[in-house]
Amino acid sequence: KQWYQRRVRAPFEEAITVSGVSRSEIDQVVLFGGGTRVPRVQEEIKKATGASVLHKYINTDEAAAMGSAFMAATASSVFRTKEIKLKDANQFPFFVAFHKLVLNDEGDITEEKLVNKELYYRNNAYPQKKAMTFTKFTDDFHFNVSYGNLAFLSEGQSKEFGVEELMRVNIKGVRDVYNQHHDKTAKGIKAHLLVSESGMINIDSVEAIFETIPANKTESGWLDSVSNFFGGNEEGEQKEGEKKDGETKEGEAKVGANRTSRVHLSPC
Repeated sequence: KQWYQRRVRAPFEEAITVSGVSRSEIDQVVLFGGGTRVPRVQEEIKKATGASVLHKYINTDEAAAMGSAFMAATASSVFRTKEIKLKDANQFPFFVAFHKLVLNDEGDITEEKLVNKELYYRNNAYPQKKAMTFTKFTDDFHFNVSYGNLAFLSEGQSKEFGVEELMRVNIKGVRDVYNQHHDKTAKGIKAHLLVSESGMINIDSVEAIFETIPANKTESGWLDSVSNFFGGNEEGEQKEGEKKDGETKEGEAKVGANRTSRVHLSPC
């Protein structure tokens, strides 16, 4: 009895709770697959969902084949079908931890505080990219990426989960870049983190942001991406004479525009 409750009913109850849908809003419960033919499994599903009738009209092989065909047709530009929307969501939250530097008026470090920030919450849609900006670091530093609050897991699941820390990211070259751009105002180090289509979190890119306020307020504003700190050129580099969206041509005035430059750093 406990095995069926833990392995069958509990996952249903958790799915209903996480979805935010009440049992009264469930119109039908449709079963497919060999395991659902077991009478005791059907009994537990009825208890978990509150359904009086379980529908069994779905052919598993046909459902998989038809679903794949319709998804492929929806993704294609050739076929016209009713749009099928599917939302992927990560099952575990991702946290970023780092030591925040507390500076005095002279710019000296007086204290380090551990900051643990939830960047991707549970059931966050993916693929999705997010960014964190570190404003206090002027030298090489690191931050850790790990799973977040896992209190929703049972004791048995927690034991099976394993190590919660996923990776340590070392940001190098910060001091050199700051020295090269000492005549500009540093706006911080921005790290872009991406949860891919596979639900895996990775570091997409890291860049140092600098800003220069033009002495002449009628000077043309610009936004440029400095080539890779280690000498590589970025994809999509603008050709000479081409105009980007929102960019002014030479001689056009963009009043009060600040100049922003981005220098890519090397995460490892």
